[in-house]
Amino acid sequence: MASSSSYVLHFLILHILNFLLTGPNFISQLGFVSASIDDFSILDFDSDSNSFHGDYSPPSPPPPSPPPHPPSVSCEEDLKGIGSLDTSCRLNYSLNFTDDVYIEGIGNLYILPGVVLSCPVAGCSFLVNISGELRLGLNAEIIAGTVSVAAWNASLFDGSVINVTGLAGSPPEQTSGTPSGVQGAGGGHGGRGASCVMDNTKLPEDVWGGDAYSWSSLGEPWSYGSKGGTTNREHDYGGKGGGRIGFDIKSVVEVHGSLLADGGDGGIKGGGGSGGSIYIKSYKMTGSGKVSASGGNGFAGGGGGRVSVNVFSGHDEPKFLVHGGKSFGCAGNSGAAGTFYDAVPRRLIISNYNMSTDTDTLLLDFPNQPLWTNVYIQNHAKATVPLLWSRVQVQGQLSLSCGAVLSFGLAHYALSEFELMAEELLMSDSVIKVYGALRMAVKIHLMWNSKMLIDGDGDAIVTTSLLEASNLVVLRESSVIHSNANLGVHGQGSLNLSGPGDLIEAQRLVLSLFYSISVGPGSVLRGPLENASNNYVTPRL
Repeated sequence: MASSSSYVLHFLILHILNFLLTGPNFISQLGFVSASIDDFSILDFDSDSNSFHGDYSPPSPPPPSPPPHPPSVSCEEDLKGIGSLDTSCRLNYSLNFTDDVYIEGIGNLYILPGVVLSCPVAGCSFLVNISGELRLGLNAEIIAGTVSVAAWNASLFDGSVINVTGLAGSPPEQTSGTPSGVQGAGGGHGGRGASCVMDNTKLPEDVWGGDAYSWSSLGEPWSYGSKGGTTNREHDYGGKGGGRIGFDIKSVVEVHGSLLADGGDGGIKGGGGSGGSIYIKSYKMTGSGKVSASGGNGFAGGGGGRVSVNVFSGHDEPKFLVHGGKSFGCAGNSGAAGTFYDAVPRRLIISNYNMSTDTDTLLLDFPNQPLWTNVYIQNHAKATVPLLWSRVQVQGQLSLSCGAVLSFGLAHYALSEFELMAEELLMSDSVIKVYGALRMAVKIHLMWNSKMLIDGDGDAIVTTSLLEASNLVVLRESSVIHSNANLGVHGQGSLNLSGPGDLIEAQRLVLSLFYSISVGPGSVLRGPLENASNNYVTPRL
């Protein structure tokens, strides 16, 4: 009976609690105020504490730490020298290393005449970090895959060499500088590697070996070159890529010797390796030595590498070379030129050292702020702007000379408009090819024995090219501007076709706003083109 009464009592208590908790006045009796969803607003929150206010972007990850270097070697025990790296260390014995070398101290390092410090292992690093002077004596050498020098002054005397030729480590990931197959093509880096494959279904410029890479870091290049291809599946005959040389000198660097980061040679059975990277930063540079990151020779030549100098004051400028390597299998098609960038005046030079080529140096995104001052394409270099709807803009001159070729777009794909903006466009013995349409805006356009060829390919979207030269347009020595589509030439100054062979022609040609137009004896202004039917003329501008 007692257990039954207890059960009934528990049952009644549960019902009473349920009524109190679910009743309409229970929450208000406890002092809470009910609120509907309409009473809530995120705007009522303090903006400083509102985690939903504005977009949230996670912080950028910290830059990766530099790889650890080995402990510093000692002057006397490890380098067999005399003195100390904290005062002056003189090396008078040649040494061979099999692993990375790190030299650190607050003194000077003197490598005496004829001494050779060598680590002939691919990617081997020779790092010097001293507070005083590095002096490389007459005919002294440093050989490694990477040579990096940080010092107050650095001097390379006559005959001395820092040589990283053909000793590259691995090129950057996800690049295609090393050609595939057994065609003996050249490696690519600053310029594409050459290919000697004959393909009648393609234009010569549509065939190349290893591709270019590291355009975005051409101001401070630090990539290894790539190896060339082979002609034998059983044996790798390709030349190795060029290594890396970096100088960070606080005061003066004297270059009477040579800095070499060339690609390795592949011989007649392998493609040449591509040139590596050289970066020199200093307050002042003197000397008339040699700085080279050229492609290696081979069955097909390797592409040139990348060289950059950031020097406030230059005297007796060294010879800078970034040309492609010779092709033994196709003598007229060497590797493409690499890039030489001069950071203080912001000028880019692409020169193939008068070695003819059908292989391209790629010009990708040009900087917007600050603009490059001048761009020079010269000595049989062949450059291409491959990205559709691209703008090439420089603050000063765009200069083409001595057999240079600059192409916009891709042959057979005239699908895009391109922009070219500069103070001056200077052309001497050179060619500009446009696949699509060109919108040009310059102040002065001078042509000497040169051609501008615009292929609209009959595309209705990109049929009209507009060439504007506000001050002066001069064509001399059989210069030609040709378009197979609409062409407008505008200016506020003078248009001068000087003599025999000078020609401006298009399917429909419009000249406007010039103060004066002079057409010399034997010169021609023509529109439409010769042998063109009425149906072929583009209907409107």
